[in-house]
Amino acid sequence: MNESDVKRNMVKSIMVNSGYARRIEDQYAVGTFDMIIIPIGLPVFLAEVKMIKDNVFGPTVRQLLELERVRTAAYNGGHVIPVMIGFKDGNYYFHEPKESIDRRECFSVTSLDMSFNDQIVQYYHSRRR
Repeated sequence: MNESDVKRNMVKSIMVNSGYARRIEDQYAVGTFDMIIIPIGLPVFLAEVKMIKDNVFGPTVRQLLELERVRTAAYNGGHVIPVMIGFKDGNYYFHEPKESIDRRECFSVTSLDMSFNDQIVQYYHSRRR
């Protein structure tokens, strides 16, 4: 499965559950994050999605800058949440944006039986504790 397939499945999972998701594809918009994700009843997630090789993943310098700007503008209001989402071996890994992320330090549901929608909902609730 490639990154495009992963994103397509993420969008489908959110939409089937009555939320909204959209891929943002613009080769000329340097640093733009990959997706807008709004699970029904939850805040907006602005996500950068990466395929994980080995155990570490992260945004480009410009993507990190953009995601940090989102965090600053949201001012911890919780209405917009920047997130890095890694994917490896059928599993999603969620983490707040930072330069380098080890998947072993991420929130992850290691059950392939759970939809992406349900996983991002669980991630949202886990970060509120």
